[in-house]
Amino acid sequence: MRFNLVGVMGFTLQTLTLWVLVRWAGASASVAVTVAVLAAVSHNFVWHERFTWRDLPREHRLKRWLSFHVSTGTVSIVTNVGVTLGVMSVTGLPVLPANIIAVAIGSFVNFWINDRLIFRPVPALEASADVRIPGNAP
Repeated sequence: MRFNLVGVMGFTLQTLTLWVLVRWAGASASVAVTVAVLAAVSHNFVWHERFTWRDLPREHRLKRWLSFHVSTGTVSIVTNVGVTLGVMSVTGLPVLPANIIAVAIGSFVNFWINDRLIFRPVPALEASADVRIPGNAP
């Protein structure tokens, strides 16, 4: 449920950003979708860290941030831009409804990546390697 709540908030941000960029800034569909996805990906990482998977160690946050943006960001941009433009060309739908379809398709892949790869608990051996006993040299 937490993952979905963060996803809905990110989707709302992405949709509003996309609408503003297309309607007010006159951006092309591919540029607007890319910028909107990057805004949502950044938003979602922060909320996943603070809400969805909040019990993970802070010292691994930078690694998770990089992994999240490389994996989820890349998948989101590729699926959102590719599917949105594909749906627009096949159906003639405007960019916003076409992007809603793209988000629905990409959300399943993104959940798996996040749950299994990015926000997984640190294995016991890796976590114990980070613990230093006072007085012992590394």
